Amino acid sequence: MNLTPPPTSAQPRVTVGAPVTTGNDDLQALLAQAQAARNASNWSLAVGLFQRAVQIAPAAHIYHNLALCYLGAGKAQAALQHASRAIQMQPALWQSRIILAKAQKQLGQPEQAYYNFIQVLHSDACNGPSLLGLADLMMNEFGDPLTAKRLVAPLAHRPEYGRDVELTVLMASLYDRDTSATQLARQVMDFSRRTLRLPHFSHNNLAPRASRSAEQRPRVALMSPLLCVSPVYFLTIAGFRHIAQGCDVLVFNRGQQQDWATNQFRALASEWHEVQYLSATQLAHTLYAADIDVLYDLGGWMDPIGLQALSTKPALQQFKWVGGQSITTGLDNFDGWIGDPWQSPLHLQHLYSEPLMNVQSGYAIYTPPPYMPKPAQRKSEVPAIFANPAKVSRAFLHSLRAMPGKKCFIHRQYQYARVRARIEEVLGHTNVEYVCPNSHEEALDALNTHAVMIDTFPYGGGLTAREAHALGTRVHAQVGELFCERHSAGLYA
Repeated sequence: MNLTPPPTSAQPRVTVGAPVTTGNDDLQALLAQAQAARNASNWSLAVGLFQRAVQIAPAAHIYHNLALCYLGAGKAQAALQHASRAIQMQPALWQSRIILAKAQKQLGQPEQAYYNFIQVLHSDACNGPSLLGLADLMMNEFGDPLTAKRLVAPLAHRPEYGRDVELTVLMASLYDRDTSATQLARQVMDFSRRTLRLPHFSHNNLAPRASRSAEQRPRVALMSPLLCVSPVYFLTIAGFRHIAQGCDVLVFNRGQQQDWATNQFRALASEWHEVQYLSATQLAHTLYAADIDVLYDLGGWMDPIGLQALSTKPALQQFKWVGGQSITTGLDNFDGWIGDPWQSPLHLQHLYSEPLMNVQSGYAIYTPPPYMPKPAQRKSEVPAIFANPAKVSRAFLHSLRAMPGKKCFIHRQYQYARVRARIEEVLGHTNVEYVCPNSHEEALDALNTHAVMIDTFPYGGGLTAREAHALGTRVHAQVGELFCERHSAGLYA
């Protein structure tokens, strides 16, 4: 699971707002309206207004703002087209190159995105948006959290970037660090206390909740950016199918990906809310207005904006469950953290700001996909590493070096030369092989051919270890203290 967070605002404000000096008062008024809609994250209104403006006076900064608004609305292809147009008209407009790079990342073009971030840094080596964007790429696409930390270090003393820098460093430390679990947990709690509280937010300013009769079904909400083929589906769908039998299920979708697993969540939902592009304050108001009895957060550190909204306690009860559930949220208004006696034993309560609520039979039920292969009868003795390369830490690589023979790395991200180079620097190029599947189904087929999976540490495999177990592939793992370090602790219990 990737854990590099997006910026803690709904969209980074890489804005250009210089007025068009035509003396056209109507155009100036139109641009002012468009910029106000942009600043309020009202993307559809802003797009329409900027489209009208660019027809009146085609200009680079208007195309840039169109690109920014399309990116905010999740329309990466349109963002790419308008950012490219702005750069053609004004090559020095670095803000548009940042938008272009972000759109390319969303479109699955990380190498092109890397090039554009680097282009900005050639002109300005300390450009904040470019360093943050490049760090995001290095962690999420090229699996190098230590480089991500180094990239953002020059921004640490710049107040406008401080929060995003700190969050990047904390999340990178989950994958590869020199500090203890207790130190990292305390740092996360301190970060949450300082930065995740919404200023000036009060429920007193909101309309009172509607009264409901005793006959009405409880309203249970789930919120996540991962309502797709992800651990959230495979580890929670069985639980929510059970809950839906006696409750109204409200789904708040914070993600952009839509696939067959998304449709399974839709089938459960009494209400479906698309809330991907709301600010934290807007999201908090939306959740409060939904009159929720119980809310399950399935985003965690994958969705810092969602955590900000949840810091206001918009539901009567809220619980942290699967999805960015690597380490405590640091918030003190959750009613519980859903774990189990192996994953989050009570003697480790000091690592959590949430009360531990351990399910004795296991915190999650694995639901295999319809394309799950039958366990292979004959398997290779070459061990598999089935993991996002960000989890391939320094210590893990050196432990592999001590093991004789070849190792097979399975993940789509091993297709990138810079990912392989980091591994081969330690293991050498003759002792490794790679499988880069194009789908989850292909990944499971590849894993099924191996007798042993060596789990990464300190951040272990949650879903992947369960998948290996289901395929009859043995899992060799180390167990630590943080939640993300104990995924194999109860696998055979």
